[in-house]
Amino acid sequence: MKPTKQNQQQVTEVYDKWLYSYLNGDIETYDSYFDNAFHFIGSTNNEEFLNRKDTTDFFRNTAEQFSGKTQLRNETKIVEQFGELVIITHIFDAWFSNGEIWNFYDRFRFSNVLEKNNDGWHFVYQHYSTPDSKAQEGETLGLDKISKENLELREAIQRRTIELEEKNRELEIEGALERIRAKALVMIVSEDLLDVVVTLRTEFLKLGYEAQYFWHMMWLPGKYEKAMTSGDGTRIGMVMELPRHLHGDIPLLAQWEKSTDPIVVYAMDAEAAIDYVDKMITLGNFQQIDPQAPTHDDIRHIGGLTFVMARTIHGEIGYSLPGVVENPPKEDQKILVKFAEAFDLAHQRFLDLQKSEKQAREVQIELALEKVRSRTMAMHHSDELQEASFLLDQQVRALGIKTWGCAFNIYGENESTEWFGNEAGILHTYTVPRAGIFKKYYDRGQNGETLYIQEFSGDECVAHYEFMSSLPVIGDVLKQLKKTNNGFPTYQIDHVVYFKYGYLLFITREPVPDAYDIFKRFAKVFEQTYTRFIDLQKAEGQARESQIETALERVRTRTMAMQHSNELPEAANDLFLQVQELGIPAWSAGYCIWTDDKKGATAFMSSEGVIQKPFVLPNVGVGYDFDTPLKNGQNFHIGELGGELIKEHYAFMRTLPVFGEVIEGVLKAGHLLPSFQIFHICYFKYGYVMFITYERVPKSHDIFKRFATVFEQTYTRFLDLQVKEEQATALHTEKKRLEDTLYNLQTTQKQLIQAEKMASLGELTAGIAHEIQNPLNFVNNFSEVSNELIDEMNEELDKGDLEEARFIASDIKQNLEKINHHGKRADNIVKGMLQHSRSSSGKKEPTDINTLADEYLRLAYHGLRAKDKSFNAELITDFDKHIGKVNMIPQDMGRVILNLITNAFYAVNEKKQQKPKVYKPAVTVSTKRVGDKIEIKVTDNGNGIPKHVIDKVFQPFFTTKPTGQGTGLGLSMSYDIVTKGHGGKLHVETIENEGTQFNITLPV
Repeated sequence: MKPTKQNQQQVTEVYDKWLYSYLNGDIETYDSYFDNAFHFIGSTNNEEFLNRKDTTDFFRNTAEQFSGKTQLRNETKIVEQFGELVIITHIFDAWFSNGEIWNFYDRFRFSNVLEKNNDGWHFVYQHYSTPDSKAQEGETLGLDKISKENLELREAIQRRTIELEEKNRELEIEGALERIRAKALVMIVSEDLLDVVVTLRTEFLKLGYEAQYFWHMMWLPGKYEKAMTSGDGTRIGMVMELPRHLHGDIPLLAQWEKSTDPIVVYAMDAEAAIDYVDKMITLGNFQQIDPQAPTHDDIRHIGGLTFVMARTIHGEIGYSLPGVVENPPKEDQKILVKFAEAFDLAHQRFLDLQKSEKQAREVQIELALEKVRSRTMAMHHSDELQEASFLLDQQVRALGIKTWGCAFNIYGENESTEWFGNEAGILHTYTVPRAGIFKKYYDRGQNGETLYIQEFSGDECVAHYEFMSSLPVIGDVLKQLKKTNNGFPTYQIDHVVYFKYGYLLFITREPVPDAYDIFKRFAKVFEQTYTRFIDLQKAEGQARESQIETALERVRTRTMAMQHSNELPEAANDLFLQVQELGIPAWSAGYCIWTDDKKGATAFMSSEGVIQKPFVLPNVGVGYDFDTPLKNGQNFHIGELGGELIKEHYAFMRTLPVFGEVIEGVLKAGHLLPSFQIFHICYFKYGYVMFITYERVPKSHDIFKRFATVFEQTYTRFLDLQVKEEQATALHTEKKRLEDTLYNLQTTQKQLIQAEKMASLGELTAGIAHEIQNPLNFVNNFSEVSNELIDEMNEELDKGDLEEARFIASDIKQNLEKINHHGKRADNIVKGMLQHSRSSSGKKEPTDINTLADEYLRLAYHGLRAKDKSFNAELITDFDKHIGKVNMIPQDMGRVILNLITNAFYAVNEKKQQKPKVYKPAVTVSTKRVGDKIEIKVTDNGNGIPKHVIDKVFQPFFTTKPTGQGTGLGLSMSYDIVTKGHGGKLHVETIENEGTQFNITLPV
C-alpha cells in the first residue's frame, strides 16, 4: 500500500538523518531512532541482533571501519506502508575509499521497517543483504533465498502487527478508562455523577462489549441509592432509593456483598426478572422514572435478565444483558472491574462535591438568614416590617424554595398584626382576627408546636381566600387578584413556624419538605431580631431623649464658652442648627435680651442658618404681642401668623432699624419669607428665647422650654464671665511673667551647658601645663647651651681656629633645630587648647582620629595627675594605622573623646581608692575601620555602671558623681554630637565590678 504523502515525507526525512549518522559514526543519533524492540540482520553471518542495545554496541565497535570512507551510488528507494508499519527498501552500490582511491565493493539491498510512536517514527527492523550472494551455483538469481528472506520479513511484520493490535487494544481500554476519569475530574456538582454512569455505558459499548442498562448503586446503611441509564443509554433514566433487603433476600447477592469477590453474575429467567422489577417498583422511592423502562411483555420477550455487577469502594456498578446469560465473556467482566476502579475516582469526587455542596448550601442559608437578621436588626419602627417581609420572601426564593409569599404575624391581645410580602412587592400592614384559620394557627402555637402545615385545596382553598377578602387592606388586594386571575387559587400550603411573639407564614404551591428546617431557622432568627426590635422601640424614647440632651449640651457648651455679648449671634446660629438637627421644621431661632426699659429686646437670631445682625425688636408689633403673656405670668407663648397679616408683619419688620437689612440678606441668600409661621416664645429672667416654625409642632414645645432653661442658666454664667473679664487681663500679665521666668530658666540651662564645656576645658588645663612644660624646658635649656657655645665660638674665632669654630657653629645649629621642634610642639598644644575652648564652627574637616585620640588621652591623664599625684593608670592604645583622615568636626569630637576618657579615669580612680592594693587601673583607647565605618572604643576596668541606671546615662543632667563633681551634661552632649552632629552611634557596654566600654561608630 502506498503511504500518505505526509507519512512518506516524515519517514524519508527520518531515514536520511539516521543514514547520515550511520555513514559518519554518530553513535548517539544512530541509536536514538531505534525502537526498544529493534531487530537487525546484517549482510554477514554474524550480524544478527535481536535488540537495540546489541545493535548499537556492534555499531560502536565497527563504525570506524567505514566512517567517512563510504559513498552510496546508483541509489533506489522504495517506500511502502502495511497497516501501522512503513517499509523502506534502499538499493545502492557501496564504494569505499582506500587512501585516495575509491573502490566499488558490492551492490546492497537495505530493508527497513519503521513504526510511529509518541516520539515519532522509529526503526523496528533492519536487514542488510547483497542480492548476488543469494544465488546458488548455476542460478542467475537466488530466488529461493530471496523468497525465504521475504517470508521471514512477512512473518516479522505479522508478529509486529499482532503486537501492535494488542497494544492498540490496551490503549483503547486505557483511553476509555482515562475518559471516565476525566469525566469524573470535571464534575462540578454532585449530580454530575449521573453523567459518569452514562459515560461508563458509552465507553463499554465503544470497546465492542454488549450491555443494555448500566447503573451505579451506593450501599448505605438501611438503603441503596441507585441511578440507572435510560433504555438507549443517552441519559439517566431512573434515580431511586431501595431498601437493603431487596438484595438481602437474594442469597447470591447477599453473600457477594459480604465477600471480597470483585464481580458477580446474577442470571434470572423471565418470571424471576419480572418479580425483581416489580419489587423494585413497589419498594423504591423514585425521584426519576424512565418512560422507556421495559414492561413485563418486554422481559418475557427477551427471556429474562442477567445482571453483571462489579464491586466499588462505595457499592457497585453493573450492567444488564437480555436473557439468561450464565457465563458472560470473561473479557467483558475484566473490563467491568477496571471500570469499577475508575468509577471509584468519580465517586470520591462525588463525595467531595457533596460535602462542598452541603457546606455551600449551609453558607447560602446562613447568608439569607443574616440578610433577614441584619434588616430586622436595623429596624427602628414597626412599619419597617413591611420591607422585612419582602426581603424574607426574596431570600427564601433565592434558596430555591418556591414561595408565593411570606408574612410576619405578631400577636396582639385579641388579634394579630400581619406584614405580607411576595415577589410582586409588599402590602400595607393589616390586622387579622383571632377567628377561623387564624384561631387555629394561634392555638397550635399556644400548644407548643414549632411547625404547623395546613394544606388547602379545591373549595376549601377558595373559601379561605373569600374569608381573607373580607379583611381590611388585604381584602382589597385579594379582590383585585380574583379579577386578574379569574378566580382564587384552588391549592396552596401554609407553613406556620412559631416564635415567641407570633409566627412566620410561608405560602407555597407545592410540598417542600426539605425546607422545613430552613423555615424553622428563619423563625429563630426573627425571634432574636424581633426581641431586639422591641428593645429598640423601648430605646427609641431614650435615644430621642439622648439626642435632645446632646443638642441641649451643645447649646449649653457654646453659650458657656462665650466671653463677650457679641458672641450671641454665633450662639443663636448654633441654637438654630441644633433645632433643625432634631428634625424640627424651624425657620428662625435665637435669643432676645431685654432692653433697659423692657419695652423691647435685643434679638440675636439665625434664619435658615444665616446669622443675622443684632436688632431691637419691640415687645408689641404688627402681628404679634409678646408683652401681654409676660404680664399674665406665662412662661410659654404660642402665636400663629398667616394670610395677609403675615405680609403686613414683614412689612412692619422691614421698617425696623437693622432688621430691614437682615430681611434683604435672607432674600439675597435665596430664601423666601414664610407665608405661614408660628412664634414659640419661652420667657426667662433676662428675656426670652424665640423659635419660629413653618408648621405646628406640639411634640417640640417641651424641647423649646428646655432650650430656654439651658440658655437662662448659661446666660447667668455668661454675665458672671463678663464680670471676670478684668481678671483675664491680670491673668495675661501673670502669663507674661511666667514666660519671662521660662526664658530665664532656658538661659540658665544654656549657661549650664556652657559650664559643662568649660569644665571639660578645666580638666585639660593641668594636662596642658604638664605637656607644655616639657617643650618649654627643652627650649630654655638649648637656648642657654647655645648662648655658651656662641661665646666659645667667638673665642675660637679670635684665636683664628676656624675649624673649631665651624664645629661649634654646627652644634649651635642642631640646638636651634631642637628649639624650633619643641617650640612647634608647644604651639600645637596651645592651638589645640584654643580650638577646644572656642565654640565649634560646625564645619567638618579631614581629621587624624588617631592623633586626636592619643593627644586627648595624654592630656586627660596628666590633667588628673596634676590634681592627684597619687593617681596612676596604665594607658593602652590600639590604633588602626590604615584609617586615614576622617571628615568630622574636630572640636566636637575632641570633646566627646575627652569626656569619655575623663569618665574612664574617674571610674578607675574610684575603684583604686576602694581596692588600693590589689587593683591596677587601666584605660584603653582603640580605633578600627570596619567597612565604611570607623569604631572608637574607650574601655576601663572600673566598677562598671549599675543595671538600674544604665538606661539613663545619656539623659541630660543625670550623673552618678557626687554633688558638685559633675553637671550630668557630658554624656548627653556627647550623644548628641555623635548621633545628630555626625550621623553615628554611641552606646555603652558594661559589666558590674568588671568595667565599662563606650563605643563610637562613625560613617566614613
